[in-house]
Amino acid sequence: MKAEKRYRFIVHGVLILLSGVFLIPIIITVSNSFMSPFEIINRYSSTLTASNSFNAKGVMHFVQMSLIPSFVSFKQYFKLLFENPLYLGLFWNSVKITLPIVAGQLLVSVPGAYAFEQSKFKYKEAVFFIYIVVMLMPLQVVLVPNYIIADFLQIKGSYLAIILPGIFSPFGVFLIRQYLKGMPKEYIEAAKVDGAGHFTIIAQIIQPMIKSAIAALVILTFVEYWNLVDQAIVFIQDVNAEPLSAYLSRFAEGGGLDMVFAASCFYMLPTVLIFLYGQENIVEGIHLSGMK
Repeated sequence: MKAEKRYRFIVHGVLILLSGVFLIPIIITVSNSFMSPFEIINRYSSTLTASNSFNAKGVMHFVQMSLIPSFVSFKQYFKLLFENPLYLGLFWNSVKITLPIVAGQLLVSVPGAYAFEQSKFKYKEAVFFIYIVVMLMPLQVVLVPNYIIADFLQIKGSYLAIILPGIFSPFGVFLIRQYLKGMPKEYIEAAKVDGAGHFTIIAQIIQPMIKSAIAALVILTFVEYWNLVDQAIVFIQDVNAEPLSAYLSRFAEGGGLDMVFAASCFYMLPTVLIFLYGQENIVEGIHLSGMK
């Protein structure tokens, strides 16, 4: 018992340490977003000048990170949200891309996974294996055929070139089917005996029983496409139509570091909130689906 307790203590300690390491960039981003422009320049500029120091001028110094601002400032947030219309416009561009993909994934993945699990088609496992192979391919590999198809459909340069491949991504079907494999088949058989059709079974039996898997799919899909960059660079040529994820790396060109920290903090707010809201569902959904 003592050895087991010691082992758990070590494991928990390592996990807490790793969690702290991963949280440090987020904590620094949030805390620095409330620093004044003067303090940001003073801490992150490599050379002390007349504009960022009252003391020695032209002296090299190290970056001085801090988790607590000397003076809390909201000026950068005011400038970001009220004096920078481009930022909010790009923020809503990200919303316009991400939400249709999430909704489309749900409409496609649940019936698709149900079809794979209940179909008597002899080669369904071979088809599902192709799904897995496509899912494991790097994004850069599938961008070329997606670009060719988008050009053929004449949707290159529009959000549809990103939304359609996202809706039909095989990940959702894979995740939901893994969950359905562990679900008792008696419920479906009983519904069939009572005369229920496939759509009735999906809506009234399958969907209520896989809420955790659906929540996990929603969160993972939202985070993935909220942070998309490559697709936006390839398909969207107009800067004003870009999602915020693609433009954020160039945001420093139009503003100071204080604006960059504020923009980064506001940008990650939706993903943090949706994860905190559904963290129990995402853990349970992935655990019950058998994913490692």
